[in-house]
This record gives sequence, C-alpha cells and structure tokens, in this order.
Amino acid sequence: MSSHADEHHGQPKKTIFRRSRKRPLLHGFARITLWLSVIIILLALLASTSFLSDFILSCMNSIAVVVNPIAAASHQPVTAPNPAMVAAASDVAETITPKTSHHYHHGKKTERAVPAKPDLVKELSKATDPVEQEKVRQLADESPLVGIPNKVADSDMEQKLPPPRVVFDGTSTHSAQAIVVLGGGLTRNAQGQIVVNGFTRLRLLQAISQHRATQLPIFLSGVESPYMQAWLKKHGESAEWLEARSMNTCENARFSALLLQKLGGAPRVELVSDAWHIPRARWLFAMNGIETVAIPTALPTDPAPWWPSLRNLPHTRRAIHELIAFSRDRLFGVVACREVP
Repeated sequence: MSSHADEHHGQPKKTIFRRSRKRPLLHGFARITLWLSVIIILLALLASTSFLSDFILSCMNSIAVVVNPIAAASHQPVTAPNPAMVAAASDVAETITPKTSHHYHHGKKTERAVPAKPDLVKELSKATDPVEQEKVRQLADESPLVGIPNKVADSDMEQKLPPPRVVFDGTSTHSAQAIVVLGGGLTRNAQGQIVVNGFTRLRLLQAISQHRATQLPIFLSGVESPYMQAWLKKHGESAEWLEARSMNTCENARFSALLLQKLGGAPRVELVSDAWHIPRARWLFAMNGIETVAIPTALPTDPAPWWPSLRNLPHTRRAIHELIAFSRDRLFGVVACREVP
C-alpha cells in the first residue's frame, strides 16, 4: 500500500514539476517578444515624427568647430576679391602658353620650350579623371531616396517649399569672402540629359538669394559643378569659380581650400548645404583652415509636421546617415579622401 501510495502521489508531483519548467520558459520568451514589439513600434513612431531628426541635428550643431590654425595660416584675410582671383577664373578653358628657356650650344644661344606647370585653377575646374567622370554618371543614374523625388520641376518645388531665407553674418570678425555651394547630386531629365537634382537645386536657390543680398561671389564645389553652373546661368546668375574634381564632402573641403588658397585666400566663407549635412561639412572645412558661416537649406520634400507622418522619414534617414558619417570621421578619420586631385 505504501509503495502504491508513494507511486500514486509521486506521479502528480512529476507532472507538476514538468509544467513548472515550461511555464517560465514560455513566459520569458513572450515577454521578450512583447518588449521587442513595443520598442520597434516606438522607434517607428519616433522616426515618423520630426523629433528624432531635430534632436540629432541639435546634437551635431552643439559640437564645437575649431579651425585648424596651421591650415588657416595660408588663408590671409582679404577685403575685396584679389585681382589675381578674377584673372585666373576669367577663362578656365584658356590654354597655358609654354615658357621658353635659353640654352647655349657651341656658343650659340637657342630657345627651348619648357612645359608649363599645370594651373591648379584650371585643373580643378573640370572633371578630367575617368573615376570622376564615372562618378558623374553614377550620381545621375542612382535611385533617389525614398520619399524624395529627384525629377521635380523648379516651379513645383518653389510652390511646395518656403522661399530661401537670407542668412546675414552678424559677427564682428572678418566677413565672408565667398558663398561656397556644395553639390548635392545629379539626375536625368525626361530627355535623358544629366541635370542637377532636387538637393542641389535647393542649395542653388539659396545661393542666389545670398548672392543678391550680400553681393558675395559664388563658388561651386563638387563634380556636379558644371551642371550647377548651367542651372545658375539658366536662372540669370553665374558662379565665379568652379571646383569640379571632388567626389565627397572631405574632398569638397580639401580641394576648395586648395583652390581658394591659390586664388588669394579666404579665411571665412558662407557654406550652403542641407541642414543635416552642414555640421560635418563645417568641421571638414575647419580642418582645412576655413571658418564657415552655416547657410542651411531644406530637403526637397514638403515641410515635415511634428506628428507621425511618412513625410518625416526622409528627414530621419538623412539625419541618421549624417550622424553616422560625422561620428565615423571624428572617431576613425576620413576615408576615401584624396590628398590632391
């Protein structure tokens, strides 16, 4: 009897013990799944509002930008455009006249042509490297960001977005010497021709407003520069100088600094780009000795509301992209940045 009772009472205990092992396992898995679902939903809601992109932008703008004093020594303040700058940029397609040197052979004076050194102004004004030309085609053919149309008529863009707001430099230090506009990409029109995309057009619209208000000359930077110049001329303006060799933001800053130094120096410029790109671009220009005045532009989409909306996703994506790139450049150094063109 006792053995039967023990066996009878032992069986339920074994069953209870097995159930007690399964319940915590299922309960823990369900809890993890529930919390992950909640986190994903909250992140999705946060990404669809303007709070996340605005918070990232605020954090990046709070980082102090210190100009490299060694690089800045090569940029002397100027109060007016250097005549050499105007002369050098008057005709970027002008051929360089070879110099001659005198040699004596058996007492007779002869002249021998000496190959002229390449002019940096002319070298930087055209994308001649096959890699740079391929970059132009790549920019023109790449897919636009989700929610950001590339092929938007200028009139439609101007109707959807507020007009560019002129930013005045209210500091008491040296005023800016030029308006530097960074290329934002290319696309193709209905005829298949390469033209500037929505990002670049907004930057050019802002540059026109700045130029007409301040009378500062326009400086274009990026392999998109020739197409940017064509767009400006179509709208009744023209850039004084083109830097058409850079293929990323680091090269924008490095090659622009080289060219500005060659043209007489520019310790301070107005820098035009979209708001989320400005912090990283300003830091890179500071590393090359140039102080910048931020002239931010919007993205080529409708103004984003504060409530959850798919219109906010391009802003969030742009903010996260720039945050990652800015952190990478500061912590690990810039990558894919040529020293000289």
